Order: sequence, then C-alpha cells, then structure tokens
Amino acid sequence: MKGFRSSRESGQTIVMLALVLGILMIIAALVIDVGSTHRVRTETQYVCDAGALAGIAELMVTQDPSLARAKAMEVIRRNGYAVGTDGITSIEAASFNHLKWPYEPPAAGGGMNPANLDVPNSDRYIVNIHRELPQYFASIIGIRRTGTLQSAVAAILGAVPIDADLGSRVGFPDRANLAQFGPAAPYTFGDPYSTQRLDNGAPNPTYNPDGYTYDIVVPADLLASTGSSFVRLEIFDPDTINRGNHVAKQPSRMQDTNGDPTEPETGGIDEIRAPPPDGNADTNAAQFPTRSTETEFTLRDSHGQVIATARYGPTENTPFWLHREAPASNAPHVATHADPAQAQIATDIKWVTPQGFEFDTATYPGPYRVNVRTVSGSSENGYSLRISIQRPNGQAYNPATHGVTDSSALAIYGRGKVPINFSTSDVTKIPIGNVPSGAEQVVVTNFDTDVGSQSVVYTMSSFDTTTGQGEYPVLFPAPANASGANVVTDTNGNKYFTSQNGQLSPNGQFRTDSYDIPQTVAVPQTDGSGNLVFDGNGRITVMDTRDFEGGELEITYTAGAHDTSIWEVSFSGPPTPGLQQIVLIR
Repeated sequence: MKGFRSSRESGQTIVMLALVLGILMIIAALVIDVGSTHRVRTETQYVCDAGALAGIAELMVTQDPSLARAKAMEVIRRNGYAVGTDGITSIEAASFNHLKWPYEPPAAGGGMNPANLDVPNSDRYIVNIHRELPQYFASIIGIRRTGTLQSAVAAILGAVPIDADLGSRVGFPDRANLAQFGPAAPYTFGDPYSTQRLDNGAPNPTYNPDGYTYDIVVPADLLASTGSSFVRLEIFDPDTINRGNHVAKQPSRMQDTNGDPTEPETGGIDEIRAPPPDGNADTNAAQFPTRSTETEFTLRDSHGQVIATARYGPTENTPFWLHREAPASNAPHVATHADPAQAQIATDIKWVTPQGFEFDTATYPGPYRVNVRTVSGSSENGYSLRISIQRPNGQAYNPATHGVTDSSALAIYGRGKVPINFSTSDVTKIPIGNVPSGAEQVVVTNFDTDVGSQSVVYTMSSFDTTTGQGEYPVLFPAPANASGANVVTDTNGNKYFTSQNGQLSPNGQFRTDSYDIPQTVAVPQTDGSGNLVFDGNGRITVMDTRDFEGGELEITYTAGAHDTSIWEVSFSGPPTPGLQQIVLIR
C-alpha cells in the first residue's frame, strides 16, 4: 500500500508539474505578444504624429485641405504605412475646425462625420491608423488577432510668451533653467525637438533643426530713458561642460558662496550624456569631445537679418565679455585650454555677452529674436538668457536699473515652448506663460515629465488696475456640487476653482491639458499681495466682474532632480499675426 501511494503521488506531481509548465508557457507567450503589440502601437503612434504635423504645417501655409491631406499621406507612406500592408486596415487624414470636432455628432455608421472634415478655416489636423495585429502565441488560448487604433491631432494655435528666466529669485537660474540636448541624444531624455532620431533609430518626426525661438522685447522709449539705443543680450553658461569632473553625467546644484548673488561660484547645470543605445553610460576624456554638445545662438532683427551668431562647445567658442565688462570699452576674452575641447570651461556658470550681442537698436529694426539650436553632441546644455540696457564697465546687472526703461521692462520670452531642466526634487512654482486678453482657451502640453515628478497644478493671475488692489487670482467657474481644497465660494453662493490639476507625461510621450478661459471674470477681494480674503464664514467677496484682461499662467510642479521636460503653452481665440505655432495636442 505504501508503494501504491508513492506511485499515485508521483503521478499527481507529474500532472501538477505539467499544469504549471503549461501555465508558465501561456504567461510567457502572452508577455511576448503584449510586448510586440506595445512596440507596434508605439511605432504607429509616431507615424500618426508625423502625419498630423505634416498636414497641419501644409494647412498653415496654404489653407488648402486637399494639399494638407496629400502632404500627410506622403509622410505616412514614406514611413512604410499603406492600407493592406502589415495589418493596416484603414488610414484617415483630415482637417477640421476646433469649434466642430470630427465626432460631433458621429457619422451614421460610427466614426468621423464627413460634414465636419476639410472645412474652411480648419485649424486642426487628425490622423487615425487602424491595424489588426496577429497574436502568434496568444492564439493557443483563442486570441488570434488584436485590433489597435492610434490617433494624433495637431493644431494651429496662438503662441503664448513664456518668461525665459523661469522665475529665478537670484542673479542666476536657481530653481530651473533652459536646457537643450544635442542632436545625437536619446529622444526619451526629454527634448523631442533637438534630437534627430527616436531611440529605435527611426527619424524623429518632431525634430526641429532651427531649435527654439525666444522673442526679445525692447521698450520704445529705450533711447529717451537711458540715453543709449544699445542693448546687450547675455547668456548664462552657454557651454556644455562642468567644472571639476567635466565628464560627470549629473551636475551639482549651483550656489553663491561669496555673498555676490549675480553668479554662482560652485555647481553646474550641464549633463554629459552618451548617445543611444545607453544614454546613461559613463563618458571618459577621449569620448568627451564628441559627446559634449555644441550650441549655436543666432540673433536676428524683425526682417530675419542676422545681427550676430555665437557658438560654444568642444570645437568652437565665440569671443565674449564677462558680465561686469563693457563691450564698448573692454577687449573680448578668447577661450583657450591645453585640451581644445575644454576651452569652453571659460564660460562655465558665468554670464557672458558674445561678440556682436551688444547691438544698436537704431541700426537693426525690432522686434528681435534669438534662435538657439544644438548642432552636435549628445549631452544636455543648460543655460539662461537675459536682455539688458548698455552698462558701463564694472557694473553688474541689476534688473531694477538695467532691465527697465521709464515705460516698461526689457524681457525675453520663449515663443510658445521652452525646454526646462528642474535642478532640485522639490515643489517648484514658476511662470509658464502670459495669456493674452481675448484668449478663449489655454492649452498646455508637456513632454517627458517622468523623472521623479509627482504632480502639476496650474493657476492664473491677473492685475487689477480698476480697484488698485493689484494682482488677483483668476477664478474658474465651478459646478454647485464642486468640493476640494481648490474650490472657494463667494458671498452669493457661487463656486469657483482657484487652480486646475494637470497631467504628467510618461517617458518619451506628450500629454495635453486644455482649460476654457472665463470670458467674464469675477474679481475677488485680495490682501494686496494676490491672496484671497475670506470673511467669517469662509467665503470670498467678488468686488467686480469684467472681461478677461489677460493673465500670467503658473505651474506648481513637484519635479524630480535633473528632470528635463518640454512645456508648450498656446491659446485659441482671435488669431494673433506672427504668433501662430503648430502644436501636437493629442
């Protein structure tokens, strides 16, 4: 009997082992198929993005939906996508107007309504690609094919100006800075417009060889207020090298150690990175010259004429002046080093004026702009920008005296988008856009906010010149059942949102939030510093109602240290000549 039981138990063990092995095989098969499906979906999404961007770009130039469709389909075909191949069952490409979306209402048989497509005044472009994907291993459990629909929508929107100093509290970027990767960098490191290829080696559909555009504001009374028609554009840390261990992947936080907050003495804001496939690989001295990024700054007038061009990096460094030196009276510095690739250390964590970047506004008509693009390398160049009136030798920049005229302020704004690196892993509140009056909706898109980030919250403030109380928060009407920490109630029982929660974007992806701007704004009582005043019942008092006068959009962002991401801010409403931009809003 004992032997019989042993034989029976052995048989049961074999049966159980077979069942477990079968289950493990099914799980392994499903994992393989799921991974393959995810790869194909990601690839298809990139093609949708490229098609939508091509279509809207053509529409912006020609206003012709048929030409836009031809351009979108051409880009899709160039990527190897056609109906009847690789399981592709349908490709849809069409323009529409944002006031009438394609599915409002859907067509009789489902899908997009033809009456809403390719209409006059179209300002959006949609691409849908449907594929049936074979399931090679999952078929053993009856799943033979999986359908996937990827979609992208691109838009023509008004570009919202974004303050280039990102709310710095001292003379250098202490919380966040502008940052661009070299063209050979991994796409998923946070800069989709500077990198030439996706991480799989395919062409990057969002690559922009012109880089980022910053508009320069110079008040009309510059000469009358200052006695000079000259201004100087200064760049903080235009190079891609850090002091000390110049091949280190991660920089250290910049600090003022001598009591002079105009420049830091320690730290850095550049990241030395490797190209794909392993962007996090260490860099040695021999690899540094090809991995350090070369950056080009081009200053132009209103006609597009080049005023001056400067380059900083491992192969070229334009002569420059330090921030206490006057280009009109001092000789420029020339960067030199025993190792030519390290000559750029001369400008590290310093404010410099490149040769030609102090210029006469009487000679070159405004408004002005500077284009910043990376031309080689795979590393991240962190930098900042500012515009100043002409200063005599020995004077450090003071925003209260060198950044203003009698009538207004000199300023630099990112044109609708900025690349940002957040230097610390804490809650950061920075201005992200100046929304103009007349805007009906604000659209915020972020890319790759995945490095330790936790949340993003949007608030908007305006300035009350009527009552004299100054800044006040723009309140968004809320439903009667709204509740939460961001909901307030006025003395008449009306509810408002004081902020809007936003989405974070996964690695290598975009996410878009849009908010309707109240066209009639309730102006609440504040304490003179922009803070709401509550009565004994915890309610606010509305002092006035008026048309939306424009406002400053801010983000409260819980970022991870060294988090690089792209932030784009646009608006819909009456078109603003010269401030239109293309945005991927899917």
